[in-house]
Amino acid sequence: MAKYKPLLWIGLLLATVACERPVPPAAQEAGPGTFNLSSYLQEQRLRLEKEQPMVLKSVATQDHEPEVVETPDIDWEDELTVFEQADLSRPSLQEYYTRQEQVLEDGSKAIEFTKLEDAEPQVQYLRLVITPKGKLKQLNARLQDKNIIFFSRRAIELSTNPQTGNISDYRVEGVQKMIFGDSLRYEVQARL
Repeated sequence: MAKYKPLLWIGLLLATVACERPVPPAAQEAGPGTFNLSSYLQEQRLRLEKEQPMVLKSVATQDHEPEVVETPDIDWEDELTVFEQADLSRPSLQEYYTRQEQVLEDGSKAIEFTKLEDAEPQVQYLRLVITPKGKLKQLNARLQDKNIIFFSRRAIELSTNPQTGNISDYRVEGVQKMIFGDSLRYEVQARL
């Protein structure tokens, strides 16, 4: 029986991870006055895959020096997935948040979503800054995922060129922990 114990733990781990919440599908209809982040990111992914811009990317994990690389070879679908998880444009998701809007000095609009106290959605906080022309200028969000064996918390930021609305840089800082392991802190930064 002892030789099967590791297989039992691996099976339990895989079964639990398979129960994680999937990324919500791209919103077909955005709620009133809501920026459709999934559509924006799909457009950006297609543009970036076509143009293949040079990217300066830094990846650091706790207690290690950052690894810096400059490359045009980026898997944009994988790279932008974490930002797509912050999309709250579906009306069914918005019931878990308070929403505040503010017009900034330059005419841009800041929209903040803060989760309700009793709600347990993945997106804890989201702030979008939209230019007067309706283009995304900046995104800041905090995401949290947890189940009985896995915990993950991430702070994400994305900035764009305000004239074109194209992604100019982004950052992901996070921590993840498996119940049977140590926590891992990491940071990813990229500039196009």
